[in-house]
Amino acid sequence: MKPHGLFLWMAWSGLALAEPAKEVASNAGANLQRPVWSDDGTKLAYEANFHEAKNVELYTGDPITRRFTKVTLPGRSSSIASGFAKSGGSAVHEIAWSPASMGRFVFAASNADNDYELYLGGGSALAPAPSTDGLPAWSPDGQKIAFSSARTGQGDLYLLDVSHIDTAPKRLTSAADSSELFASWSPDSQKLAYVGRSKTGDNIWLFPSLTASPVQLTNWGRSQLRPTFSPSGAKIAFYADREDAARWDLYMMDASAGATPVVLARDVVPNAIGPVWTADSKHIIAVLDDDDRYDPLVAIPVAEPVKTRTLDFGTVGHGDLDLVQAKDGKRWLAYVAQGKKGDTKRTFDRLYLAELPTL
Repeated sequence: MKPHGLFLWMAWSGLALAEPAKEVASNAGANLQRPVWSDDGTKLAYEANFHEAKNVELYTGDPITRRFTKVTLPGRSSSIASGFAKSGGSAVHEIAWSPASMGRFVFAASNADNDYELYLGGGSALAPAPSTDGLPAWSPDGQKIAFSSARTGQGDLYLLDVSHIDTAPKRLTSAADSSELFASWSPDSQKLAYVGRSKTGDNIWLFPSLTASPVQLTNWGRSQLRPTFSPSGAKIAFYADREDAARWDLYMMDASAGATPVVLARDVVPNAIGPVWTADSKHIIAVLDDDDRYDPLVAIPVAEPVKTRTLDFGTVGHGDLDLVQAKDGKRWLAYVAQGKKGDTKRTFDRLYLAELPTL
């Protein structure tokens, strides 16, 4: 892919790029979702959601060559939908990459008994139990995998030691009145943020260390979603419907007890893997929930949100996204969209790739 040329800066409309995004994947009959980069930018995963068949398929591959391979369960054919007629569907999804040096990934999938378990790519189930396991998060140092499980009740966080993968996972939470979801590691692998879901509200919690007790960072009604650490480790961004139950807003706060959350943007589309930071921790790339502007992609400077700029890659109807900084310094944005501006037919979401300009 050729580097972009000179960028044209515009007022509110943001960046008009000299080169539009490239479509890198589409699956007939499916909406694509949840692109996730490996940390070195050499591999990209995405999900294909076949709504009518109630099936979700997982693919990994190289977006530059557009060669993706379907992820299958061990011992099963490439058509994992077979054998799931009773449940009305199947799912292979929620990938979490290991550090690139390890070359592995973990994902969640429904099995023949309609339980959800974790699997290593190309390997067997991890810590199998009659339950629902999911939402894995591989620590940046490669040593731990955090995940949510209903094996002992309504849902708790567990921790797998990668160097002792056959050892039973350690239970991290045991609150009787909440379920724990959306575990997110700090860059140094020492802290773990998550959501505690209860009847009084879904709030953000933090393990200051894996040996400390968790502390509550927000105490709001309604819902908070997908806490994500900044690459510096100093901040946590998340989504909340605190001001309006019909609207999601993007918030940021210090990654410490007693922090005060601030609004970065109102009316956003929550990203499936959480808010996406640039590597320098200075911007968050997001999608605004704005039908009149076809849900634009924007770059939000966290120090001065009023200077938010639109990213115009020639596509419309944007959704899930992920960003990686490759070894050569280029920043690649993978995202799903309904199509190009001039398309006469926009039936299903497709996967696009664009180089992020200097912000």
